[in-house]
Amino acid sequence: MTDDIASPCVGTCKLDPQSVCIGCGRSIAEIAEWSKAGNPRRLVMVENARLRLATMTRLRVNLRVLS
Repeated sequence: MTDDIASPCVGTCKLDPQSVCIGCGRSIAEIAEWSKAGNPRRLVMVENARLRLATMTRLRVNLRVLS
């Protein structure tokens, strides 16, 4: 049995203008690297993706407020 870190992919695979997936928050480079990455690197990618998604959400909320 393996304890690999699960992919954060949620099946909403669409890149924004900065080449970041709007579904999982990973960059295109991180998506490409995922299958070869070890768990320590995957943990970093998951945390970076989480932070990107939080930022994207805040930006969307702020844009709605300004509209």
